[in-house]
Amino acid sequence: MNPESPKISVIIPNFNRGDLLEETLESLVRQDYQNWEAIVVDDGSTDSSEQIAGTFSVKDSRITFFKRDRNPSGAPTSRNIGISLAKGDFLIFLDSDDLLAPKALSQRANAIIHEPIFDFWVFPILMFRNSPGDASTLWNIDNGKSDLHRFLILDAPWQTSGPIWKKEAVLTIGGFTEGLACWQDVDFHLKALISGLKGKKFYHLPPDVFYRQHETQSISQGEISSPAKLISRKQIFINHATSLLPDMNPEVRNDLHLLGGNIAIGAAKALNTGICFSVIRFGLQNRIFTTGTAIKLFLIMFFYFMRLNKVSFLEEYSRHITQHYRQDSNIGKHAYIKTY
Repeated sequence: MNPESPKISVIIPNFNRGDLLEETLESLVRQDYQNWEAIVVDDGSTDSSEQIAGTFSVKDSRITFFKRDRNPSGAPTSRNIGISLAKGDFLIFLDSDDLLAPKALSQRANAIIHEPIFDFWVFPILMFRNSPGDASTLWNIDNGKSDLHRFLILDAPWQTSGPIWKKEAVLTIGGFTEGLACWQDVDFHLKALISGLKGKKFYHLPPDVFYRQHETQSISQGEISSPAKLISRKQIFINHATSLLPDMNPEVRNDLHLLGGNIAIGAAKALNTGICFSVIRFGLQNRIFTTGTAIKLFLIMFFYFMRLNKVSFLEEYSRHITQHYRQDSNIGKHAYIKTY
């Protein structure tokens, strides 16, 4: 690797976003930094994605298109395939509907050159709707609290495209967990932080990724509470709590208490008593929940299962308990003000 020009592999999972993929690839072609490659890994699209990526690859050999060739489906598998194909020493995971600012890669390469001791480097993300600049909200800001704490309470300080990673560091944690139906980015970043990977945030620099907010996107309550997503949340909670148990301090225990309670209550509301029960049992066995907490959560499960939450005073009791586990997220709540 030439230290003055590190090779950066930009991995782009894609599923039926041909119209937006074109903009994403165009943002790469416009970079003022040249030593990069883009790996588009398609997850079974039926639209024009392959043709669009093919057109770009003909014009620019740094862009390649691959089809996912194994199961399970989903962005984590596509990203892992991209990791295995990457020739660069550094990785960026860019979603196929998001954009890079023209100086994104040069800004990140400069940080690597001047601060080479880290495993990952994190940069600000600006949210937008149709074109960069039509909104002025940051993904999140640094508030002085630990990154592990913020990911555990689902106040993610950065999104998947925010960091650039040493490839060897990503390989040490096994890449992305395949088969998860939700919270894939939370899981990935928790794996990195719990394993001891070291990062540095460059939030004083201009945002270099534009995160697209879809105005027409509507997610039903049924989709949010689908069995697959509830199973994924339980898996993430149990896996990371198990990793943290040997050296768990009171703050982490409280964070896991809030996360586990949140997941248990979500399962109770979805009438998924199996998921709810297993989360409560795990929390109780590992002293994440006290006996009193477990009883309260079991009551919530019983109220929803028996439809007793419709009774006014029980509804108020349920709301009081539920409110304790509802943590405020700062994602998308901070305006970006230029300081340069």
